[in-house]
Amino acid sequence: MLEKTPNATDITTLSTISGALSSVVDEMSSVVIRTARSAVFKLAKDFSCSLCDWDGRQLVQGDAELPVQVGSIPLVCRAVAKAFEGRVYAEDVFLCNDPVCGGTHLNDVALLRPIFEGDELFCWTVIRAHWLDIGGVAMADLRRAQTDVYGEGLRLAPIKIIEKGQNRQDILDLLFDNFRFQKQQRSDMLSMMAACTVAEKRMRALLSRYGLETFKNCVEELYDRNEQKARKAIMQLQDGVYHGSAFMSAREGDHNYEIKTELKVFGDQLKISLSAPPQLRDVRNSPFGATQAAVYHSAAISLRLKPPFNDGIFRTIEIDYGPLGTIVNAQVPPAAVLGCTSQPFNEIIDSVRMAFTEVIADENKTAGWCAASPTTLSGVDPDTDTFYAHYHPNAAAGGSGATWGGDGWSAVGSEGTGGAVQRESIELVEHELPIRFHSMEYRTDSAGAGHWRGGLGMDCSWEAIDHEQTSRFHGTIEHLPPVSVAGAKSTLMAPKIGQRFAIDADGTRRAANGASRLHAQKNGSFEMRPPGGGGVGDPFGRPLDKVVEDVRNGYVSVGGARLDYGCVIDPNTFEPDIQATRELRRK
Repeated sequence: MLEKTPNATDITTLSTISGALSSVVDEMSSVVIRTARSAVFKLAKDFSCSLCDWDGRQLVQGDAELPVQVGSIPLVCRAVAKAFEGRVYAEDVFLCNDPVCGGTHLNDVALLRPIFEGDELFCWTVIRAHWLDIGGVAMADLRRAQTDVYGEGLRLAPIKIIEKGQNRQDILDLLFDNFRFQKQQRSDMLSMMAACTVAEKRMRALLSRYGLETFKNCVEELYDRNEQKARKAIMQLQDGVYHGSAFMSAREGDHNYEIKTELKVFGDQLKISLSAPPQLRDVRNSPFGATQAAVYHSAAISLRLKPPFNDGIFRTIEIDYGPLGTIVNAQVPPAAVLGCTSQPFNEIIDSVRMAFTEVIADENKTAGWCAASPTTLSGVDPDTDTFYAHYHPNAAAGGSGATWGGDGWSAVGSEGTGGAVQRESIELVEHELPIRFHSMEYRTDSAGAGHWRGGLGMDCSWEAIDHEQTSRFHGTIEHLPPVSVAGAKSTLMAPKIGQRFAIDADGTRRAANGASRLHAQKNGSFEMRPPGGGGVGDPFGRPLDKVVEDVRNGYVSVGGARLDYGCVIDPNTFEPDIQATRELRRK
């Protein structure tokens, strides 16, 4: 006899439906990659797919989705359902990017399609993707940082663009007439719609095999099982109140912004309360949806919860965002939020991470990732005399933080993407844009030192061919290194701090120093140097053979080995001096 779940569904059916849901989301991603037109979609995969249930709860997300995008999708789904209550029909398609409704920055547009069984809505297919342009006062928002959301582009409260399979052409024209790359972006939107259509076919096949009642029973069981896993992990923690903080660097000077976390553990439940300075007249403000995504992600990694993630996990965590109008609970309007997917997203994660570090076991501790350091490029193509823009997420791909028991990954980007944004093919970017790359290489000593070191940052340099180019940044990377934990610290600090440069034709180097943009003259170039990830554990405890291997590979310099790891290594033979190392590590 087959084992039964509490909902009287056999375990084989439950496992099959769970696997099928994950496969549907993975296939959605494949459809977008194969059919999209923009490089940020098809090359970088800056989009995330998800399924929500009849109540707007997160049913499943893909294993390779971006934490910053999927973490608040249920909020958007419920906002759309509420706005169109009684007016949601089969073959409808909706858009929403409004931070008031759980959105992040305006470029991350969610497309939603409901799926019905008869007259009953049983599922939503959802894709949130980074649209290249969303309007605003300047192309791809390449002016200096906006001071309010009105200058950042179109803010889309829940809006229906297709009703019962028929285009609402006036609405579509209104939207795309305000975008600078409308042909390209219409094609991208069609790729999102195609993915949702394929997902609907797969979900209907699943429902025809098992029936609506069995499907719903399995969904509730999947939620309950994930909730049980989360509560079991929380029960391993000591009841109490714990505190953490992280700093978001100022654009200039030393007046950094502290983001604080209070973590309350009581039984099998968590309450996470945040506080931060008042929101900025800058793009680095986080609306509650982005903040929720950061908190959930940090809690999941601290508790060592594993995919698939769904609504069951969220039931165990209560979030207090603090008063409206702060950096972590921005009031929109008027707050500008373009940078929220990079800063303060990482800093919110780190603040929550540090609170967990006070209570979780050593083997669950993780270090901070590099500050998010992508750039948006813009110029006038000299061959076509037309404007272009390119969101370049891997222009400066930093390293991930180490974990207890493992070094960090090198050149994977920021923690907000979870390493899911793919490295673009240099050849394809050069084919599509008037850009020539000079180098992409790991930077020696860029990783945070530790018993387990962080991942290295990857430097990138390029030139705009025969024209001027502007590079626009959401966040700062120049002032603060990623968070290290469990006794990890670095002595050689300079290579671990990020930098951005515009290099003129005469060789003059101009540093961004925290500014929001740089401009390269004709025949000039850019160089981006991201931070590596933080370390975990005392670096003087790192095995000598590991340090020697890092030196041989060029990850750590001979000087860095001495300063950060207390290891004396011959600069010519790379052979370690064991006695000198012992003496140095004893000091």
